[in-house]
Amino acid sequence: MKRIGKFFVWIIGIILALEVVGIIVAALSKRISPHTVLTVRIEGEIPEQAPRNPFAELVAGRETTLTDIVEGLERARTDPRITGVEMHVTESGMSMAKLQDLRGRIQELNRAGKFSVAYLEFATNRSYYLASACQTVLLLPSSDLYVRGMMASSTFFRGALDKLGVYPDLYHIGDYKNATNVYTEKKYTQAHREATQSLVEDWYHEFLRGVAEGRGMRPEEAEAAIQRGPFTSQEALAARLVDKLAYADEARDIVERKNHGGHNRLSLREYLRRTEREGRSKLAIIYATGMILPGRSGNDPLGGSVIGSDTIAEQFRRARDDSSIRAVVLRVDSPGGVSFSSEAIRREVEMTKRSKPVVASMSDVAASGGYWISMSADKIVAEPGTLTGSIGVVTGKFNLHGLYEKLGLSKDFVATTENSTLEWPYQNFTPAQRQSVEKTMRDVYENFLRGVAEGRHMDVKAVDKIGQGRVWTGERARKLGLVDELGGLHAAIARARELAKIPGSEKVGLVYLPPPKSFFDAVFELLGDARAARPAAALSQWLGQVESLARQPVWALLPDVPEVE
Repeated sequence: MKRIGKFFVWIIGIILALEVVGIIVAALSKRISPHTVLTVRIEGEIPEQAPRNPFAELVAGRETTLTDIVEGLERARTDPRITGVEMHVTESGMSMAKLQDLRGRIQELNRAGKFSVAYLEFATNRSYYLASACQTVLLLPSSDLYVRGMMASSTFFRGALDKLGVYPDLYHIGDYKNATNVYTEKKYTQAHREATQSLVEDWYHEFLRGVAEGRGMRPEEAEAAIQRGPFTSQEALAARLVDKLAYADEARDIVERKNHGGHNRLSLREYLRRTEREGRSKLAIIYATGMILPGRSGNDPLGGSVIGSDTIAEQFRRARDDSSIRAVVLRVDSPGGVSFSSEAIRREVEMTKRSKPVVASMSDVAASGGYWISMSADKIVAEPGTLTGSIGVVTGKFNLHGLYEKLGLSKDFVATTENSTLEWPYQNFTPAQRQSVEKTMRDVYENFLRGVAEGRHMDVKAVDKIGQGRVWTGERARKLGLVDELGGLHAAIARARELAKIPGSEKVGLVYLPPPKSFFDAVFELLGDARAARPAAALSQWLGQVESLARQPVWALLPDVPEVE
């Protein structure tokens, strides 16, 4: 027995020793040396949140998100061990608001006394706009700075639909509600052109202002320079748009000289791992990214992201039930969706703010349904370049009868009432059906107006005047009362802390919702998809998806977001 007792004592001792060693190793692995440079790569798509797909993460590694970069730059701002940031900027799919969010973090880091260096092998308007926030901009010799004025374009599908035999039986409320125009028209209407021109001019103004500020120029100097673009590397240097021409090895030497000869570098991913923040209090960040539809979040048949009202409602309930979560930030990047799904999410916002603050943080787009889900928040924060508003309604269906005839397919039906065929995508609305549809649209629009008026403490008539489906930039939306303040995700987090009365000195943990799928959830989902994809069912499944898209119910949906170059 004594031997057995000694054996267990030895085992316990070994376990304790291993735990101590583990703690020491973990602590050492999280050490950051003084005079360290944070390195950040901007390339490809920068999503709001990591895709909820563990298979993709297993194969390609975890994607860097906008939240990662914002959080990393913010931690570096107050970290005495980080002396500066080195940014390798290539082309990405980020639009104006995301770029402004990152520019804001770089500028705050500059003001904190840290250095910032951007290295460009090649640049267009987007990449240069971001890089110009850095104190030093380096460009590869014998390259191009392809900056110039801006243009916006929209693709119109009416001609293609006519050839396919598809008729767009679509309607809208709001003179500027132009989502349907790309299907019903072949070019801009006057109102559509006016709204698009206003947006691109606002973005161009923001671009020029940012470049002038970053490069220490007067606005008129920056504009005169940009109007001469594009530039060769030498021309860009002569125009003072970059500071030096350098190859990658020379850029590295420049960074080390700014770092007083220090060689220590730390990638963004590793820096975030070593500086994980824990706190007694937490803030939840609920991501609403994509088209708003009923059900669960996921992807639509065309591969885009879907905000499922059931999923988002579940996250709000989770945040309400967790007493450690002191406030919620609703991060919105959505052009809209189904009105009743938007209302279901808005209701969760309203219920949550009865017990804890809710701040809406608008990314690139928060329009139509994207604005609907935000309008009841305690505060709304947007970047100057955020597309917001579009308070209006569109609805309708695509009549596929001609397409089916071309494919040699036919359909027949029996019905009990005239309105039984209301959503049937093989005929246009009858006059009585159109009257019913327009009545429903007016009801939805009036509910939208009342919701904005109540949430923003405005008069309904005043909301109607700035509504009409008009898309505004965040800067204009703030002046109109649709947005409270300008700023990015970190500004929204700061406002949520303030509303929750969390002292500035207190560490706060961030809880990201919805959480990523587990590996086993993804496996089961994949198996389910495999069962559904038998060859015999494939064509029927595809046609069903097309039909579903063709007869969507009332939308508070999708402003036409122009492509900007």
